Amino acid sequence: MRSLQMVMFMLCLLGGLFLLAQAPAFFMPGRDPAIGLQFDAASSRLLGAGLLALAAAGGQYLRAMYYHGEKRRLAGTVAQQRRYSAVLLLAVALIGSALWNAEPGANPDYRVPAAVTAR
Repeated sequence: MRSLQMVMFMLCLLGGLFLLAQAPAFFMPGRDPAIGLQFDAASSRLLGAGLLALAAAGGQYLRAMYYHGEKRRLAGTVAQQRRYSAVLLLAVALIGSALWNAEPGANPDYRVPAAVTAR
């Protein structure tokens, strides 16, 4: 379980750094592959900052769960709980604002399947 948590932590960290530094414009398809969200540079940076905040919350969790040895306390102190909650709320707010700022639209690479056009 620890290895899966570390993989997710590293994906959030590296993905957030890439999106924050490069700010690429990209399309994220929705459930229907023909429709989705088009992220511009600002939305991409917001999403990267949200992923970095999520990685910070994950790092606090991993440190509390696995790297405190005998002093492991799941609940932690009140200050640690408030810090963790604030970072988690910041991550949710940044990712939510990135999704809010991204423009919904048609997929630029979508092609109608051949079975549908043959009718």
